[in-house]
Amino acid sequence: MSTPESQNGSQPAANTTSQDDTITPVMKIDHPKGNKKKLKKFYTRQNELIDEFLGAGDEERLAVEDDIKMGPKIKFAVYASFSVNFCLFVIQMIETIGIILFCALMTTVAIQLLIESARALGNGKQDADELHIVPLIFVGVAILAKASLMVYCFFFRRYPSVKIFFVDHRNDIVVNAFGLIMSIVGDRFVWYLDPIGAICIALLILFSWVSNAFEQVWLLVGKSAPKEFISKLIYIAVTHDTQILKVDTCRAYHAGQKYYVEVDVVMHENTPLRVSHDVSQSLQRKLEGLADVERAFVHVDYENEHDINEEHKPLYEQKQKNRKSLRDVLLAGKKRIEDILPTFDSGNTRS
Repeated sequence: MSTPESQNGSQPAANTTSQDDTITPVMKIDHPKGNKKKLKKFYTRQNELIDEFLGAGDEERLAVEDDIKMGPKIKFAVYASFSVNFCLFVIQMIETIGIILFCALMTTVAIQLLIESARALGNGKQDADELHIVPLIFVGVAILAKASLMVYCFFFRRYPSVKIFFVDHRNDIVVNAFGLIMSIVGDRFVWYLDPIGAICIALLILFSWVSNAFEQVWLLVGKSAPKEFISKLIYIAVTHDTQILKVDTCRAYHAGQKYYVEVDVVMHENTPLRVSHDVSQSLQRKLEGLADVERAFVHVDYENEHDINEEHKPLYEQKQKNRKSLRDVLLAGKKRIEDILPTFDSGNTRS
């Protein structure tokens, strides 16, 4: 955040020093041994959060305008990627290694590639057909086309459909380039580099797409939103209307690519039902206007001293018998022994 300037133009700012027309920020004076990079990063992030909070009201309108503006470019990225994938399929039909590389994105084929590569290593050196220059040129052209489309899709990767093709192009570039090099080296110099390269490619494919799959699974099982997004939701709710006294709870979790939001706000207990309904409905509409929100639920309460865990407890619970812990059993046995011993001692005394 920028530092406030002095009200008097003839005097230097309160938090700066002037010497030979050089202004030194206060954080460099008061904190000579501090981590300036982390401090700068912190304030930069704070400025970004403030900009996000202040621009939350226009986010829906900007998202619609962005979709209209970027729609043709997104379609071009999708259609061009499909065309290059189809051309790459035709090119890879020429060469056996090309067929294997084309199936790199499929996890099951990657496992099969591991098996076949291990088998090739076990069989030793085999006589293979000589590599021709024309298929190699075609594969090189395909790699360049993939690289161009990857750069293009990189700028629109926030859209899920384009991000899939970005990952596809990235993997294909690595797989095709590495496979081409290992195939040439294995054919000309060391035979076992070709199957070893295939094993490395299969492992890379497995790691890349399995990690991508796990990322999508987390979104399906309700991964919580980051704290910055939660703070943004709280800011929107608190500043929405003067009738809202405070925010009781705020939750946001994934339901696919977007979030489901639950907000509990507190109003005065004498607030008319019509007013509370209109305020909560308009807040719900504002939250659903955010680009990352799929659905929003706004609940109104008149106090915030209750236990939030009691709100979603079952109305009728099945009563279970109290099970004694091992500690309770041992203590009960010890107590019975202590009760028996005085009786036994008194009997011996009478004898």
